[in-house]
Amino acid sequence: MLKFPFPLNWLGEFFMAQEWLNMLLVAGSTRNVGKTSFICQLLQRVRNHAPIAIKISPHFHAPTQGLKVLSENEHYQLFEETNQNSTKDSSRYLQSGALRSFYIQVTDEFLPDAFMALLPFLTNTNPILIESAALHKHVAAGLFVFIYNQEATSKPATHANKQIADFIIQSDGKSFSIKPEQFNFNKTWTINQ
Repeated sequence: MLKFPFPLNWLGEFFMAQEWLNMLLVAGSTRNVGKTSFICQLLQRVRNHAPIAIKISPHFHAPTQGLKVLSENEHYQLFEETNQNSTKDSSRYLQSGALRSFYIQVTDEFLPDAFMALLPFLTNTNPILIESAALHKHVAAGLFVFIYNQEATSKPATHANKQIADFIIQSDGKSFSIKPEQFNFNKTWTINQ
């Protein structure tokens, strides 16, 4: 067993505090704004880089077929998606080229704990694409993209997220003002404008 000269929770906090230049974080102003479709198009674009995709949800549902439990307690559940034939977002990630796809059910209060449970499955070299409304409060992603539909009723956090996002993308749920083809990955995420 490895022994560390400092508490392990400090190690987790260290990895959370570092800037994850290979991470692209996607949040949105409402449901059905196109977050998953956008990530799937990005996954197809970077599939040769063995991307990792993660869906984080504050809503708890019974696990579906193909979700393999990696870690769970009374506050969160961390799964790896193994089913490539479902319509679930985590399955769509695999269909679009993700090397691995993870699904986390967690309330915002325990999101740091769930992310620390995910750390052993992440690298700082593969592109990481995460769909989450709240992870930006705890992790410094290389890029934070906010997808916005001005025609739809927005979530309460929309204004705050628009202020801190690196890029705001207008969407009707199908088309995007900044196209997935404009995103590039070479150890870090960049956008051609």
